[in-house]
Amino acid sequence: MRLITKATLLYLFIMSLVFSAGGIITYKMVMKAVAKETDYSLAQNMYLLEDAIREGKPINALQSSKTRITKVNNIQAGDTIYNFSDTLAMHPYWKRLEPYRKMEITRKIDSAYYRFSMIDIFLETDDVSNGVISVMTRLFFGLGMTLLLASFLISSWLFQPFQKTLNKIKGFNLKNNEAVSFSNTSTKEFKQLNGFISQMTDKARRDYISLKEFSENAAHEMQTPIAVAKGKLELLLESPNFQEEQLPLIQSAQAALSKLSKLGQSLSLLTKIENDEFTGRESTNFSEVVEQSVFTFKDICELKNLNLESEITPNIPLPINTAVADILVSNLLKNAVRYNLPDGWIRVKMDKENLIVENPGNPPSVPTSQLFERFRKSNQSGASLGLGLAIVKKICDVNQLKVDYTFIEGIHRLTVKFPT
Repeated sequence: MRLITKATLLYLFIMSLVFSAGGIITYKMVMKAVAKETDYSLAQNMYLLEDAIREGKPINALQSSKTRITKVNNIQAGDTIYNFSDTLAMHPYWKRLEPYRKMEITRKIDSAYYRFSMIDIFLETDDVSNGVISVMTRLFFGLGMTLLLASFLISSWLFQPFQKTLNKIKGFNLKNNEAVSFSNTSTKEFKQLNGFISQMTDKARRDYISLKEFSENAAHEMQTPIAVAKGKLELLLESPNFQEEQLPLIQSAQAALSKLSKLGQSLSLLTKIENDEFTGRESTNFSEVVEQSVFTFKDICELKNLNLESEITPNIPLPINTAVADILVSNLLKNAVRYNLPDGWIRVKMDKENLIVENPGNPPSVPTSQLFERFRKSNQSGASLGLGLAIVKKICDVNQLKVDYTFIEGIHRLTVKFPT
């Protein structure tokens, strides 16, 4: 939901609370004003009746359905005070009970006391409440529609700098050496936002370049001493003073150097994948990539006496770099070869929805979900670096693919789900 939409809905909610409270207050004020005016009208009518009695008019001639005048002999304290109250009385035309305003008071006229009891029609509470609700509802919808129209018309102009900033952020690329530039705006908050984003993107770009140079230099420079050490070990093997008992030590040192070299290459590859340095996500025929990898691993499987089966649907395109796709499939097959059983098998199946690689094997020593972490591996193979599945997971994350690893009934299953 857009920011302006949320703000408008919030304003409408606040308006509804204000109009509800305003309606209640208005209703009470109207009822109070009506009661005051009705009381005033009753008092004025009583004064007219007093004047008529003083002029000698008979009481019976002054009485009506709304007026009762009684001559009293004894009065009590409070009888001469105006007493206003609400009551119900039969309407003369509608023949039903209606709300009336009643006034009672005892007045001294000449030397006699007269008790006045007068009523007058009073506005019904339903009529007042319906009128207030009708007015408030129309006012609310009128102001609400005006607010909605104004907010959406103004938002396109008011939030235009913010939208431009979002587009700049979407187009930001760490590999681009150019600094991010933002359009000028007169809004203080947008100026602060653009300045902060500019600083952060510049720092991120500098850190990326420094890290990239460091990883590349480290991976490159590490290969030279490793090659020198390997050469020295080979010379030592050819030395005339070489002793047979030294052979295990030299082989162990060579294995450690090879592992170190592979580790550097794998970490460098993982860093490049994380930084999305493999440009060009063209539509790759993933079926051909899988078929080529299966063909490449057939010889390795034959040497290890493993039966490699494949069922691949042809011409399945994926938006992934071809080199990265080859690394993905190769790591899956390497994992299947490494964690297989003697005289085992590997089954590769691919359709339009996913790629599945299965093989029998011993149960992993850690949960399968943890095997996608760096340097996390099962104890079945000491030769493994623990980076193969981490590379697979990172490739899938970067290319909007999903990978899942299950072990059920002695079968390892790695599933790469394609985007729908």
